Amino acid sequence: MFPIQILLVLTSCTFVGTAILEKVGEADLDAVRIRLEDEKAKRLLLENDVEVLMLKVEELKRLFSQISENNKVSASAGNVTSITTGIAFTATLSKETTHVYEQTIIFDNVKLNEGNCYDSSTGRFRAPFRGLYMFSVTMLKISSTNVHLLIMKDDVEFGRVFSGTSSSVSGSVTVVSVMEKGQVTYVKEKYTTPEIMHGDNWAHFTGLLHVRY
Repeated sequence: MFPIQILLVLTSCTFVGTAILEKVGEADLDAVRIRLEDEKAKRLLLENDVEVLMLKVEELKRLFSQISENNKVSASAGNVTSITTGIAFTATLSKETTHVYEQTIIFDNVKLNEGNCYDSSTGRFRAPFRGLYMFSVTMLKISSTNVHLLIMKDDVEFGRVFSGTSSSVSGSVTVVSVMEKGQVTYVKEKYTTPEIMHGDNWAHFTGLLHVRY
């Protein structure tokens, strides 16, 4: 082959190679552009998600602030501010006892005394806080007598319990009352005639603070 022919062949190959490289380069650039556009779209989606989350966080902050303000208003207005479960007692009568008019019943066997507000030496519970309290009294009579008891708040009666009509009958009552701090609750005999209560832990006196004001 003559040199001029060889030169023409080489020149033709060079043009073809350059064209191929240009096509390959353009294809790569198109792939890069597509990938960049895809990444940009993903970034925009993430930015939108972040913005939505930030709006939700701000809404939660606003709701929390509103709840805090409402609690402050309730507290200043003297409304219920907390529920307290740490004040409670249960005491039983360990021995058979005879009671006379207005005698306080001493439930001497303390089973529970959370807050130490029940005094087993006097049979009295003293309220440590103003609040809503619940009290329950259960007792068992001796067959020869009936039993009439009163539940007292300071000097005011707010509950009664009776056991009678037949031998070894139990009686019970549950009452709820608002008590001021320092007020006392106790159980006492109602009638002047001596009445006998069964011991052996059959009689119970129970109380608890349900809601603190």
